[in-house]
Amino acid sequence: KELEVLDINVLDLLLGISLRVENPSINHYNGSIHRLGRALAETKDKRLIEEKMLSMISDHQLDDYNRMLIYYLFLNYNHSLPNKNNKLTNVRKLNAAIKTLPDYLATRLITNEKGK
Repeated sequence: KELEVLDINVLDLLLGISLRVENPSINHYNGSIHRLGRALAETKDKRLIEEKMLSMISDHQLDDYNRMLIYYLFLNYNHSLPNKNNKLTNVRKLNAAIKTLPDYLATRLITNEKGK
């Protein structure tokens, strides 16, 4: 919430520090997926965040490892939401995005309605 007040693009920042690259710069910061999920759940534009994460999971140009990181980020984000109906809706959306992953991943990831 503090970053939003400073007019910093929180979505790009938090998603960017969630991703992993082979040769990061010395000052590159990798965020904790658990903490970032909780932080994203406290931001104001949840719809935009959800759409972006789901599109990243479905993005065939993003490598499988980073797609999986965003999958886990989405799970942590969803777990931190207070509204149970929103959580259920998000699980359904997540399961649709999972189907776009390679078969060796998708067959193991279908999320139940409790978000686990």
